[in-house]
Amino acid sequence: MSSIYITEPPTKGKVVNPAAAVLVTTGPSPQVLLKTTLGDIDIELWSKEAPLACRNFIQLCLEDYYNDTIFHRVVFEFVAQGGDPTGTGEGGESIYGSPFKVSSSLP
Repeated sequence: MSSIYITEPPTKGKVVNPAAAVLVTTGPSPQVLLKTTLGDIDIELWSKEAPLACRNFIQLCLEDYYNDTIFHRVVFEFVAQGGDPTGTGEGGESIYGSPFKVSSSLP
């Protein structure tokens, strides 16, 4: 596990409750608009680099899976993680049933 998970400060921000995730564009670089109680977030998906993860995310968006979930981890200017229905970062599901192999062509 990366040391970032061990050394990061605890999140002290307001919990954000996403209201909707909307697929805005399709194609090689699909985009999703995530509507939250603190404003909208535009997400560009890298479907060439991570096709399984992008397909999983898009399908769950289309099924309203992320509605009324929270961001369970926010690190300023780095990452916001959410979408886990338990709100802990330990739950959730994949459209593939079980975890799928993650590989990356990124450096």
